Amino acid sequence: MKVKKIAALAVGAAMIGATIGFASATTNVQDIPKSFFVKPDGTPNVKIVVGSNAAAMDVASAADIAVALGSLLYTEKQVEAQNAYVKIKEVIPPATEAMWTIYAYNYTTITQDHGITNITSWATSYDQLPGDYWYNGAAFTANYTQWESAFNVPVTLKGKDSAGDYSIDWHVTIANPELKSIDPAEWNMTAPPKKADLVVNPGKLTILVDYVLYNYSVTTSQEVTYGEPEWGTKTVVENVTNYYIGDAEEVAANGGTIVSEVFPGVSAGMSFTVFGKEYNVLEVGNGTFTAGMIPADNPMWYEIGQSKTIPGTNWVVTVLDINLQETRALVIVKDAATGAQTGQVILDKDTPKYFVEENGQIETYDSLEAAGNKADLILTLQDTFVGIDNHIIASISAEYDVQVLGPVFHPADGWNATVKTALKNGEWYITNITLVNDKTLEGNPIDVFGVYDLKYKYVQKGYDEYYNPAADDFVTAPEGEQYIVAYAYICLKEKEGKVIEKELKVGDQIPDTGYTIESINATVTTIEPKPVTQPIVLMDYEVNVQDPGSNLILVGGPVANSVTKYLVEENKSKVDWYNSPGDVEYIPDAFGQYGAVIVAGATRNETRIAAEKLMKYIAELAKE
Repeated sequence: MKVKKIAALAVGAAMIGATIGFASATTNVQDIPKSFFVKPDGTPNVKIVVGSNAAAMDVASAADIAVALGSLLYTEKQVEAQNAYVKIKEVIPPATEAMWTIYAYNYTTITQDHGITNITSWATSYDQLPGDYWYNGAAFTANYTQWESAFNVPVTLKGKDSAGDYSIDWHVTIANPELKSIDPAEWNMTAPPKKADLVVNPGKLTILVDYVLYNYSVTTSQEVTYGEPEWGTKTVVENVTNYYIGDAEEVAANGGTIVSEVFPGVSAGMSFTVFGKEYNVLEVGNGTFTAGMIPADNPMWYEIGQSKTIPGTNWVVTVLDINLQETRALVIVKDAATGAQTGQVILDKDTPKYFVEENGQIETYDSLEAAGNKADLILTLQDTFVGIDNHIIASISAEYDVQVLGPVFHPADGWNATVKTALKNGEWYITNITLVNDKTLEGNPIDVFGVYDLKYKYVQKGYDEYYNPAADDFVTAPEGEQYIVAYAYICLKEKEGKVIEKELKVGDQIPDTGYTIESINATVTTIEPKPVTQPIVLMDYEVNVQDPGSNLILVGGPVANSVTKYLVEENKSKVDWYNSPGDVEYIPDAFGQYGAVIVAGATRNETRIAAEKLMKYIAELAKE
């Protein structure tokens, strides 16, 4: 018994010593260089070794590591790019479409607009600013009340809507805006408020959208030949006529002469936009138009008992019966989204039926007027016939989301639109639509159309002296004070700027410059995979530890893998593999010029954990 105890103590001491010796081992997987796994030419620089006594899970871990190594087996090559181009980008800040100066107190307005030649006083504080420097439409001589009652300004915003293939302008008019001081106590309606909201009352912001376009001409005098006195030639000035396409207001603004009408307006079968919202026109009448959607597959053919969904909708039409002699069809209409459906409905040839869904019920009407000038679905029986397979067929056309709009309708919340139409050569056209705000707009800025901001701004500057023309001298401000000038503005500005990108190739001219791209020197990196052509996984008994011929990844501890056991016995491995939770140990000089990485743990499960650590590290190397 005593001998056994002494032997046990000796073994324990040996284990303690071993553990103490192992404590200094380095197992940081990040220390393994990429060159350990792969050669500069992209071929493998490593073999994976599995022990002959290994469990199946060790073999699986070795296979996973081999797959991970595949992500490193490639070479990169720089080659000249073919069909190269360069991309240029221009960032355009939000544009100010219009800015109106509504108050100006400065040297020019004092002397010119007020006719003062001998300036006897100049404001040195906001409270001293006079009240008759508001712009009255001709000069800065009005007060606030006169300005507010007279302010009426137009501005044209180009290409804001469309009709067919044409872009359509907005002609905007802002009338009689009010200023509402943020601090009413500090504003006596003399000088402009320092901070204020704009108030635009109903009917004071209008937009004319004119869909009639003309080919028009503008004639101007231009120098067609530039004189060179040295050679005795004279400058020749001639009338030059240029041609444009625009609406009536554009023609008038440019002093043009109408040559012909190129676009009479919007007619049935066309689409156009109002406030960016698209309308497909089914019919145009006197002061009204009917808008709706027509499915791409229209009309559709039905056999008896057949159900079909109308493309782009939830509407399902089922044909119960077809009468060839009377050209009729018996149908049921269902909304697949809500489950609502009609009873049996008879369709007669060329006679539309109108369907409106409300409160879970689908009602059927014989006219759009009876349906309240709005229908969720319209079905029209085009014909009935016998198909080539002797089946009886009904051809049924559909329209959906149909509504009659005009003479006044609401294209957006807070806006009324008045429709104008004209009869030309027997056909009705939408010629223009005028939009007017039907609610008070208030704020700073005021949101306009979701695209623009209407803003108020007050600016004040101070100077130490001013020039008095009567005395032909400068007047210095009293000590501690400055003479001030003041301005107030209203502006219409885009909410967001634009980013314009262009791709240019050799021979293209760089916009807004005289430069042309002569050549583009560009290279691209190509990846050439290096497939494995020789076995990369070996058994431990196949390895010559004196000269393995490559770096080794050893899967399994000393019990499962004899090469790992060799490194432990040679004291080159410093990890306590009998208690390891799963480690990756890198030994740079394990076999002289070749290194080793041991992937192991106390059990096959811990070895699996170590293999996953190494696989993740290899994946990170592949990203470099």
